[in-house]
Amino acid sequence: MEPRLRKTAGRTYYDSSIEDFVACKYPEEIVEFLTESDENSDPFELHLQKNAWMNQIKILRSYLKDKKGYIIFEYVLSRVNMRIDVVLLMDNVVYSLEFKNNEVSFLDDDIDQASGYGYALKNFYEVNRNRYVVPILIATKAPDSECSNSSDLGIDKLFSLFKANENKMEQYIDLIRSKYGSEVICSEEEFDNWIKSPFKPNPTIIQSARSIYLNNQVDEFFKFDAGEENLKITELTVEEIVQEAQNKNKKIICFVSGVPGAGKTLVGLDLAGKTRNGDNNGLPEAVFFSGNGPLINVLTEALGRDALKNHPEKYLSKYKAVNDVKVFIQDLHAFKQDIISTKHNVTYENVLIFDEAQRVWDEKQLEKWLEKKGADKSYFGLSEADLLLNTFNEKSWGVIVALVGLGQDIHTGENGLSVWFNSLLNKHNDWDIRLSKEIFNQSADNLDGYVDSILNCPRVVECPGLYLKTCIRTPRAKNLSEFSEALLNNEPKKAKKALEQFDNYPICITRNLKHAEQFVLENTLRKERCGKLCSSNSKILGRYSHSFDNIDNWHFANWMLDEAGRDSSNSLVFSASEFNIQGLEIDWSLLGWDMDMYYHNGDWHEQKMYTPKRFKESSNIEKKHILNSYRVLLTRARKGMIIYIPKAGDYEDKYNVSQYFDSTYEYLKSCGIKDIDEVREYTRIPNAIRLPF
Repeated sequence: MEPRLRKTAGRTYYDSSIEDFVACKYPEEIVEFLTESDENSDPFELHLQKNAWMNQIKILRSYLKDKKGYIIFEYVLSRVNMRIDVVLLMDNVVYSLEFKNNEVSFLDDDIDQASGYGYALKNFYEVNRNRYVVPILIATKAPDSECSNSSDLGIDKLFSLFKANENKMEQYIDLIRSKYGSEVICSEEEFDNWIKSPFKPNPTIIQSARSIYLNNQVDEFFKFDAGEENLKITELTVEEIVQEAQNKNKKIICFVSGVPGAGKTLVGLDLAGKTRNGDNNGLPEAVFFSGNGPLINVLTEALGRDALKNHPEKYLSKYKAVNDVKVFIQDLHAFKQDIISTKHNVTYENVLIFDEAQRVWDEKQLEKWLEKKGADKSYFGLSEADLLLNTFNEKSWGVIVALVGLGQDIHTGENGLSVWFNSLLNKHNDWDIRLSKEIFNQSADNLDGYVDSILNCPRVVECPGLYLKTCIRTPRAKNLSEFSEALLNNEPKKAKKALEQFDNYPICITRNLKHAEQFVLENTLRKERCGKLCSSNSKILGRYSHSFDNIDNWHFANWMLDEAGRDSSNSLVFSASEFNIQGLEIDWSLLGWDMDMYYHNGDWHEQKMYTPKRFKESSNIEKKHILNSYRVLLTRARKGMIIYIPKAGDYEDKYNVSQYFDSTYEYLKSCGIKDIDEVREYTRIPNAIRLPF
């Protein structure tokens, strides 16, 4: 009986057991079957594609004749318009094969493509969480000298890319099967489920912004598959509030809050993107503002680079492209400057989205800024919340979407939600308020005095959908916020319990800076980003040792976007502070812990550091900002982090501060964090597979 030809609609062009594939008497039938799914209308291109398929079939039938498992031709990576040439599932190992027919060398674009397929299979499909994934790029005519002779193995069971010709491909697969293959044999039903497993990517905020801006939409997978259903609920809740305000001539402020990395900024960018391109279901145009200067600079630089690359005929320079982007993402300080300079206290838009809304200034801090700007004294006595709410005074309706990062006010004069609540309760009783009562669960914001007055206010409506409870930045450590909160609240048992729930998200500690740097560099894959992080108040690690020199604001966009070079985060030359990195993320972080926050005699102590040798006990406000700084720094890494604490001898210790570094180290270990020298499972394995010839 002739083996049947089959495909899975929307996912494959051809899939079968390896036995059926090898047993097929006429390979040309497989090629014709593949052709039926191909959408290429160019006869010459189709001819080349058929030849490529025939060559792949010839190579694979020869190699697989005595193997068991499953094979897929043209496996579709859902929703991103990419297809993997061939996927093999053998011995519970997943092989991604990208063929370059008759190629004699390995091009950078091909390397990126093939590496990206392996990364996607490992990170965006739950079904591969515990499987080894092996990406192989096959330039069929490449000389042996150009091929890889080894491959590293990541802690997540993803191999680094193999570069192979057809003979080397066979040798690599045989080695991996013998060393890492299992006796597990998938049933046909399990294979069908593997093919149909949901695609769950986890994009950075930069990747999401690029999708919104360049595609004029957010692809569905950016919003929901990776981030639990309540991200969708939050977006729908905000849209309903905007429609209510418009239809009933109301002024409404809605506070979108949640754990760090839950997608608050994405909610705002998506709403602004929808209304910008007309895909808005009747919603009025919304403008996205942020007082987070580094975030604004990074996003506008990234989108400007993309716009220039994709539309060189439209933009004569990157400067013009970046300026165009600034209409979509605007700087809050520039908005305030426009108000006080023109004395035009009315915004043109009816819907304003404020990212990092917890960073609003109180009256004292705003007055300092107004004095520097030479503003009219009529603005004195206002908080930043007052100033923003006043811009709607002459409007019949309006909405402010305040995206609030709880426990993340880190600047002088930033007093978080209390500034908003004071303004709304005492000065702006024409505004309705929408929030989730979960907003009061963040002890770091000291909101206890507002719980009753807010929840009992007749203008307040409680909306559970406005709280984002699931971290989408770190899907392998969804309770990372719970862990960092317990660690900073001096609850080591609770922190240890949270850490034990992490799924392949390593957090390590070390006293050796070289070991720390080696850890992040070895674990950072091609196209991923690692970097040093350190408190802005750090002096021993920063000014004294220069091992954590802070990147300046002018070059921070390069730190976040450049793949290589002195300014790139990947070089580990410069570090980013909480002011730089707030609202952004990297894949692997090296967090330097300094004496501005140390653990001693059973509790945390925060102090202002003026020099490496001069400290001062902080005020309560300063203590809160230092604590919040470490809360930000602890929640920036998407895949894992290592914490570095200096040891005696790494710096001049005139005042014997090494004892406090020692006690901090011991406390962090009591939270379940392992020293990198004590564990092997947290270390990438160099040359895990090496050809013996």
